[in-house]
Amino acid sequence: MTHSSIVETQPNSSEHGKELAELFQEDNGKYSTMRAMSFIALIAAIVFGAITITSKDSEGKYITTAFLVAAFAPKAVQKYAERM
Repeated sequence: MTHSSIVETQPNSSEHGKELAELFQEDNGKYSTMRAMSFIALIAAIVFGAITITSKDSEGKYITTAFLVAAFAPKAVQKYAERM
């Protein structure tokens, strides 16, 4: 005897997921790829910073600085350009 059933799943309505998605929204409600890119660059800076601290190589500080600039400068320039 074979038994087949369709498993219905409810959409994930996790509050954590909604809060994370709201992090990438602009004031007008649209999702911002600039914010997503800045967030990724910030995570990369944290990772490279941790690698730099734990290694004896001092060249990592340049990569970490570049990722920090990439995380914050584009959004600041965008806000300035929107105001002009």
